[in-house]
Amino acid sequence: MKTSTELWQEIRHVTVAPGTVTLWWLYQAGIVVKTPGGTVVVVDPYLSDNVPAPIDPAEVEFDALLATHSHEDHLDPDSITPFMSHDRTRFIGPPMAAERVLAAGVKAERTTPARRGEVIEIGDLTVRPVHARHMYGPEPTPDAVGYVLEVGGVSVYHSGDTEYDSEIVADTRGVTASFISMNGTAGNMNAHEAAMLAWLQGSKLAVPFHYGLWRDADYGEGATLDPGLFVGTYRKLNPEGHTLVLEAANAVVLDRDGLAA
Repeated sequence: MKTSTELWQEIRHVTVAPGTVTLWWLYQAGIVVKTPGGTVVVVDPYLSDNVPAPIDPAEVEFDALLATHSHEDHLDPDSITPFMSHDRTRFIGPPMAAERVLAAGVKAERTTPARRGEVIEIGDLTVRPVHARHMYGPEPTPDAVGYVLEVGGVSVYHSGDTEYDSEIVADTRGVTASFISMNGTAGNMNAHEAAMLAWLQGSKLAVPFHYGLWRDADYGEGATLDPGLFVGTYRKLNPEGHTLVLEAANAVVLDRDGLAA
């Protein structure tokens, strides 16, 4: 795999064609998104237990750090300060997550609370927080959200952590690509439920994630960590549909039809 420096230089220097977006997976639910206008954001990066980490938060300089909720595997406490050490980087996340960023010493004017139904602009990228239901017993997050990231007619759904809920479908129907957590434990859909959500959304590309970092045993009983389970179920629901199994740090280019040629 690329070194952290190599990945950052790739992200920094790649030119994104009009009508496309480029993404990189950082394991778990972490993704980096770059737009044709050069806007670069990272969503839910968790780097603390990943050796070597795909990126070094002190080295990269993003326009925004987004978190779907306040749990540490989506808002990594060890990464907040280095990510936010760059003056241009802003934080976007629901109020409980924003409180953790403020507690780390980030100024309030650099944080933007994310609530379902709002629209947030970052350069040429539109961020739309959407419904999520993540009331995991030990640490419920009633303000958890997912995101739809949109630019140039391409829309990417990032589920964050969530159980299945029909309101997610209402908020995200017709997205270009769905990146859906499918680990099946701790308040998340399993692989089959995640595939059903992508099918109901009518997404052009269905992508499972939220796996690939810890030992399988660490996810707990009921974990569904094989992306092949997701792919198999999705193909039964939508034989003509398209899926993608991610490879960490490898660029993925999307256009309005899904994966770009």
